[in-house]
Amino acid sequence: MSRLAWHSAETRATVTELVRELESKSSVELVVTVRPESGDYVGAARLVGALAALAGLSVYLYADAEFTDDLVAPLLVLVYLAASFFAARVPALLRVLTPERRLAANVRARAREAFVEQGIATTRARTGLLLYVSVLERRAEVVADVGIPRRDPDGAIAKALEGVSAAVAADRSLDDVLAALRELGALLARELPRAPDDVNELPDEVVT
Repeated sequence: MSRLAWHSAETRATVTELVRELESKSSVELVVTVRPESGDYVGAARLVGALAALAGLSVYLYADAEFTDDLVAPLLVLVYLAASFFAARVPALLRVLTPERRLAANVRARAREAFVEQGIATTRARTGLLLYVSVLERRAEVVADVGIPRRDPDGAIAKALEGVSAAVAADRSLDDVLAALRELGALLARELPRAPDDVNELPDEVVT
């Protein structure tokens, strides 16, 4: 389980308050979306089940003990199902058994879907910014609308965005993530200051 406890109402309220603070000084519309997972890892769970069944079969074949042959097949099936069921409910195990490339691809794809589905690309100045957090994978993906990179000639905003993603990926404390967001907010306030006619176009609350 992530130390960040994204499921906690207190954590969500703290992040929401920071989003409002950031948007009060910048024309950027920041949306934080948190998902428990971003992919289907049934294959990893089945691998655990298969390995458990293979271990059971090895015991049957090579252990110096007597077994009732008629019960071996159904028992191996039960071992497979139980181990698969267990593995499917242990995020750390699924994460270890899934290639990093697939974890990253799943989070990236779901983040881009969320960017579109949540209407983040529809802001008036095209300054929508999504921070997408996927708990099982311990990854964050940042998706910025076209109005933000245009105002980042030296790459400072991009570097700050990477810092936010790194804080989530390293499963640091909430304070570390908030510090990274505040650093980002300071840059956004400088490069994309809030205009007098800016209105709040997207929700500030953490989307779950």
